Amino acid sequence: MFNTVIVGDDGLDGGADALALARAIAPGAELILASAYPWDATPSRFLQLGYGNILRDDTTKALHERRDDAGLPEARTVAIADTSPARALHRLAESESADLIVTGTARHGGLGRMVLGDVSRDVLHGAPCPVAVAPRGFAAGRPATIGVAYDRSPEAVHALDVAIGMAGPLGAKVKIRQVVADDLLPALGGYPIAGMADIAQEIADDAQARLDETVAALGTDVAVEAEAVPGGTTSRLDELAGQVDLLVCGSRGWGAVRRVLIGSTADRLIHHATCPVLVVPRTADPAEAELPVTVVPG
Repeated sequence: MFNTVIVGDDGLDGGADALALARAIAPGAELILASAYPWDATPSRFLQLGYGNILRDDTTKALHERRDDAGLPEARTVAIADTSPARALHRLAESESADLIVTGTARHGGLGRMVLGDVSRDVLHGAPCPVAVAPRGFAAGRPATIGVAYDRSPEAVHALDVAIGMAGPLGAKVKIRQVVADDLLPALGGYPIAGMADIAQEIADDAQARLDETVAALGTDVAVEAEAVPGGTTSRLDELAGQVDLLVCGSRGWGAVRRVLIGSTADRLIHHATCPVLVVPRTADPAEAELPVTVVPG
């Protein structure tokens, strides 16, 4: 599924977590351990080339130590001069035609949930390929169950395709969950309409029937469990995260570019999930790419 994987190394525990996750979900892929050092080589009379070389050499040494400690002599290491670590990883992913970027989190929250630092957040926004985020202290092996947050959108369909593509080589099963958000159903005068629970269940049953048709059309040997459930979107997806080893979701459907654009659901998942999360960029829509751009004079 993944051939070339960029592992973002922060020089701290997050780099080890990211490397462990990359090895778990992309066995056999070419791994590129990458780290940015804060250096702007723009010519100026204040430029101290020697200092930049020291930063580069120190960063390269740290990457080599990470590689050697992990027993990965075949992994490549790349030290990138850039004042923005996220931009550096994006540039490298584009130049290497990478299939995946893996990064770590800043730390764990008090309930064992992921808390993103500024770098992890920036890597997610605008990435040219899927991005996987490892929780602090991640040391698990290959995922046995891959969850998919599904809502029938093109982004969710793409996320499902990625999950199925991963599950086969990993020998994992896939668990799809579509949430019928009954907290968004209408109310009258601020009070729930009588029989609303029955209406929500009818909608969930209809969604389940369509979900079953989607699964039947997949034509895959991967074991797939699909469920449409009523309830609040956040609580139901949090529940799913606690039942799987990796959670896959699509990014927001906006714009014609093939990049990760974080919507509210994906943003919440990567902050609150108790398992690793993989965010898939939307696929570019050629029709959107052809739309004229209107420039409004300032």
